[in-house]
Amino acid sequence: MENKIKTRHDKRRLRTVSQLKQAAMELLLEKGYDAISIQEITDRADLGRGTFYIYYRNKEEIVWDIIKDGFEHTTQEAIRMADGKMPQAPEYYSYVNIFRHAQQNRDLYMVMLGGQGSSVLTKRVQDYLAADFVQDNMKYGIYSNKNVSQEIYAQILTGALFRLLIWWLENPNEYKPEQMAEFLYKCIG
Repeated sequence: MENKIKTRHDKRRLRTVSQLKQAAMELLLEKGYDAISIQEITDRADLGRGTFYIYYRNKEEIVWDIIKDGFEHTTQEAIRMADGKMPQAPEYYSYVNIFRHAQQNRDLYMVMLGGQGSSVLTKRVQDYLAADFVQDNMKYGIYSNKNVSQEIYAQILTGALFRLLIWWLENPNEYKPEQMAEFLYKCIG
């Protein structure tokens, strides 16, 4: 990756996008997805409504950008923690990272996956996990199942993971991310 010097315009663009995301995140956590508007996001960010449309088409797109940033951060953190070595049970390790991220961002996950979320965004997250996360990792040997196709396995794993995450977050319990990952690993592999 090349280290390109950022122009003043690049820096302003990054700052503006960051303001919009921060405002959207705050409102999401306060009110839930359905209750917020683009006008509220721009008011909170202290930017004009037209500025929003320079960067995003709708509120779903900005929220997806926030969610995707979280997934990318989790992936980078997992790579950093692995220190260039493939762990013994990479599937388990992958699940632990997902549950840790959910624990660290519990409020966002509750909004995203719970009753205050958007069914369109929930489906988008599931599709992302099935296609980009599970199937890409299968290429690298992190997930494998010889009994069914990659596509079917990705759907089964994503469904189980999603359901278990929702249950874990919505129900008071003492389970740690490592324990939840172990339960999923024992059931699915």
